[in-house]
Amino acid sequence: MRAAAPERPRGAAPEARIAKAAWAGLILVLTVIVFSVVIRLGADSASAGLMLALRGVHRISASAEVLAAIALVWFAWQRSLLVAALTIFLSVLGILAGQNPPPLAALGNLFGGLALAAAFAWALGRAHGRAPQGRTRLGHAVAGIFVVQCALGAWLSLFAEEIWSLALLAHAVIGLALAAGAAWLALRLARAPQRFALLGVALAAPAAGAASALFGQPLAASIAHAAAAALLVAAAAYAHARLA
Repeated sequence: MRAAAPERPRGAAPEARIAKAAWAGLILVLTVIVFSVVIRLGADSASAGLMLALRGVHRISASAEVLAAIALVWFAWQRSLLVAALTIFLSVLGILAGQNPPPLAALGNLFGGLALAAAFAWALGRAHGRAPQGRTRLGHAVAGIFVVQCALGAWLSLFAEEIWSLALLAHAVIGLALAAGAAWLALRLARAPQRFALLGVALAAPAAGAASALFGQPLAASIAHAAAAALLVAAAAYAHARLA
């Protein structure tokens, strides 16, 4: 007689579907964020054909993200209300602002995109389960610091007339502190792939930011900084969902 297959814990299958939808949404949002930066910074130097291709990938990724958001709401509507609200907000903003959004609309796109990535990452963390020993106060404090850091980065990217300012100094100091905290957390992770991935993102974000500031915001450094920052925000939201 064959041995009976072990029973899957109740709720494991729904949580697996939630995790897949959250993973898909997170990857698509990160793709949209990176391509948005490439389109905005490379508009003056890229050819018309390249810009058309970039906008095509951006539009396809944004449309697919809507489908991932719908799937997540279908599987777990109570923990995905923020995902739904941000998806609707960004969709309406994109329609109203067009291909060349004014600064305030660009700010909404930037903050909304980062918030949506964090919302998908948070849903993914909750699908993977909460850690037995949470750190609620610390998690909330770190989340608040990330909000301030993103606000400073958005101001420097969209509104600052001179790159060297007190805002840049504050952005750099907070960024180094967050990167150091992420690196410390990475070294405590048991799984090597997760450890090296988080450590790489923690080092890449301040390194790319420094290169962008020191060398006149070159395209490659600016894109790398935006991508690493978005990944770090997503990692922080995932950790918050597991620990807080």
